[in-house]
This record gives sequence, structure tokens and C-alpha cells, in this order.
Amino acid sequence: MVVLVPILLYALTLLLIALYSRNMGRPTMISEIYYGMGHSCMMPCVLVALALSFLPLMLDLGGQQWLAFLTCMGLAFVGAAPAYLSEGERSVHKGAAILAAVAGTLWCLTMEPCVVAVAAIIAVIASLADRRCWLFWCEVCALSSVAATLMLKTFGA
Repeated sequence: MVVLVPILLYALTLLLIALYSRNMGRPTMISEIYYGMGHSCMMPCVLVALALSFLPLMLDLGGQQWLAFLTCMGLAFVGAAPAYLSEGERSVHKGAAILAAVAGTLWCLTMEPCVVAVAAIIAVIASLADRRCWLFWCEVCALSSVAATLMLKTFGA
């Protein structure tokens, strides 16, 4: 039952992305939604909540726990410093985004390598089909691989 909150927050994240894409066009990266929504705190708050809900599950499931911690802290810092165009937040945001993506992918590789392989194939296909938004597709696939690994490991146990 503990996995329900992260799943709902992940679904809310995807819903926000879909609504934004429908109304404003597909963003070139997830972080662009902050600016497109008029500096709304909705997406940053959802990202921080998602990170904090993923962390206990990732730690409970095992794997390389330091990677789980880095994944969630990176995602939380992306939400905490959403203004990537601002000189003061750019380096924090960019570093945290890279950290979250790399650590999340590596954590998933220690848990469910097949999930990463499927996500990578989807990211490559989507990126080739929509070259302008290649980073967006990579981010969505990285986030989705963590969510899928959590669900597979939790419900498969």
C-alpha cells in the first residue's frame, strides 16, 4: 500500500506533462514546464514530492542504496531550483538533473536491467522521431524506468 503514493505522484507528473504538451506544445525538457506555466510551483512541488516518496521504497528494495539516495536528492534539487534560466539556479538545477538521471539509470541497472534496456530503446526511437525534444524523451524514459522498477520490484516480490 506504501507504493500507492509514489504511483499516484508519478501519474500526476505524467498528467501535468500531458496537459502542458496539449496546451503549449511538447517541451524540449521537463524543466521547461516551470516557465511555460508562468513560474507556477506546481511542477517543482510535484517533483520534490515524487523524489521524497520514491526514496523510502528505493532504499527498502535494496540495490545500490547510495544510487537511490543520489537519484532522489537530485530530483528533489531539480524541483527546489526550477528556474534553470536564472544564473543563480542554473548550475544547481543542471547538476541535479544530470545526477538524478545518471544515478537513477544506474540504480535501475542494479535492480532490473531489462527495464533500462526497454526505456533506452523507447528513448532512442522517440528522440529520432522528435529530434527537437530529444532531452525531454530521455528525461521521461529515465523517470519512467525508475517508476517501472519500483512497481516491478514491489509487486513482483
